Amino acid sequence: MWLLDALRPTPSPLVAQGTRTVCEMLRTSGEMFDAATATALDNAPLTVDLGAMDETVNAGEREVRRHLLEHLAVSPQDDLSWSLLLLTTIQDAERCGDLAKSIAKAAGLADAPREGPHAETLRQLRDRVRPVFAHTCEAVTSGDADAARQVMLTNDELKGAMADLLGAIAHDGALTPNAATVLTLTTRMIGRVASHLSNIASAVALPFDLVRSGPEAQAAPSA
Repeated sequence: MWLLDALRPTPSPLVAQGTRTVCEMLRTSGEMFDAATATALDNAPLTVDLGAMDETVNAGEREVRRHLLEHLAVSPQDDLSWSLLLLTTIQDAERCGDLAKSIAKAAGLADAPREGPHAETLRQLRDRVRPVFAHTCEAVTSGDADAARQVMLTNDELKGAMADLLGAIAHDGALTPNAATVLTLTTRMIGRVASHLSNIASAVALPFDLVRSGPEAQAAPSA
């Protein structure tokens, strides 16, 4: 468990708070993802203010940056690796919120309800992505490298399924240009959410220099 090895037995309060804030950002982004994809794929009305929720996520990112700057100014020798990794993870967590807003915007381009086999396939993929928010949070807070690697493996599986769906949409002559555009945009953005969650998990599963690599990445052998 590389992350646990990198941390002291009792990490600094500011670093520990930063880790908790990442999870709070993910919880809010997950709620945004629920609302946006319900609009895009279940043809449900959008009943929440995604802009306000996104500002909450953005405020979390700013808070972590302030906490890390304060911590490193006072104790730069403590928790340095995880402090640097937190700067990476908050960027990915923040992007999940942005993508949720973009999914809702894509739904707003539609001139008809999202129906048919491609929409159903995408709903199933959406349902596979949603629990990954919680799994990522659990891996980060526990420092469980095995759980983090499972998040990364799930993303790899989803990438293949998303690519297959995009190919099917591209070659379906029965789709209107509008439907194909909305489904393609939504597919790509749901896939990007999964990739950002995998990036966060990689901070737990992989050595520092390999963060944001895929699950096949391995530490270089010792000389």
